[in-house]
Amino acid sequence: MTQVPARGHWAADIEAAALETPAYVYSVDEVCRQIRALKAALGTPVIVSFKACPNQDVVSRIPVDCWDGVEVASRGELHMLAGLRSRHLYVNTPALTDTLVRAALGAKATFIVDSPQHLHLIARLRGKRPVLPVMLRLSNRLVNQHDSSAPTLRNDQFGMDIDQAYEAIDVARSLDIDIRGVHLFAGPHTFGRAGRHVVGTMLDLLPRLEQRVGKHLHTINLGGGLEENWYAKGYDFAAYRAELARFPHRIEVIHEFGRAIFAAAGCFAVRVLFSKIVDGQKYAICDGGMSQAFLLAQTENILRKYRAPRVLGRNRAQPNGGEKTVIVGSTCSRDDVIGETHEELNAGDILIFENCGAYFRSYSMNNFLQLGGPSVYVM
Repeated sequence: MTQVPARGHWAADIEAAALETPAYVYSVDEVCRQIRALKAALGTPVIVSFKACPNQDVVSRIPVDCWDGVEVASRGELHMLAGLRSRHLYVNTPALTDTLVRAALGAKATFIVDSPQHLHLIARLRGKRPVLPVMLRLSNRLVNQHDSSAPTLRNDQFGMDIDQAYEAIDVARSLDIDIRGVHLFAGPHTFGRAGRHVVGTMLDLLPRLEQRVGKHLHTINLGGGLEENWYAKGYDFAAYRAELARFPHRIEVIHEFGRAIFAAAGCFAVRVLFSKIVDGQKYAICDGGMSQAFLLAQTENILRKYRAPRVLGRNRAQPNGGEKTVIVGSTCSRDDVIGETHEELNAGDILIFENCGAYFRSYSMNNFLQLGGPSVYVM
């Protein structure tokens, strides 16, 4: 089991704060602990995926020597990070637009190219501005194509197959855009079962890609795929580091993480307004719920296993005789259920849901990636 330093005093700080609920509470110290633990476990630089926790105040407070870069996927995110001091800034999205390209060029970001068309778009808009050497994103389908022993990965729309990658290399050469390296990510929650297969696939592809480019590449980004509480999963990081050692010494191997960094560094707090009993079932009605923390409601799951929060200011649990209390939010949806507990809950109690630091606040189609909502027309 990989050891992560014990949490600091931020939990106690929550106890002392006068929270206006519903609220999210983040700990920058915990973010830094997670980053440093990941760097020690993997032996590589760590890039922060901003979309997991698009909070400018959190990210801007991470010490410069703690992290090795940040990845964004939209102009809104890039705007939030204006002036951020970071070693590297990456733009990674299949939906590259004119406005995002212009903003990324102005920010001197590195493009992670998702298709040959991206290169034409960058060249058209660069003007006299220099373009930093780009990364080429490869499709995760290459892992199963190159390694018959690899677990079946979920197909997605990201990256390029090998023929598209070759085309992108040729296009980059024709447009005088340099190539820095390659990005290959198996997908979320895949590290334990697919991590070494991704490494093996990249080792096989590297000589072929370098031959097509006509020179040595500099950087390999292997994505992430670690879960929240990754340090308790029992992964053999020593064996994984040994696999990484097979890359040539001239190659800088990097990883990027969102959930693994931010999940443990944030919690969601709601206040119990009152309790009621309907046909023997007890409910705690709270001032926040799925509208603020949609993932807690688990509406996308067939089988729902709700979380049990802790009660702020309570040193020990107060069982309520084995009865279950269903914790619900403030909307008129029957799916607005965010937790369950066998503790006694009273009006005014503040409930703290742990491990809500990644994706919880932004998990909606309007808030994700700072993309905003659609236009509305009335005819």
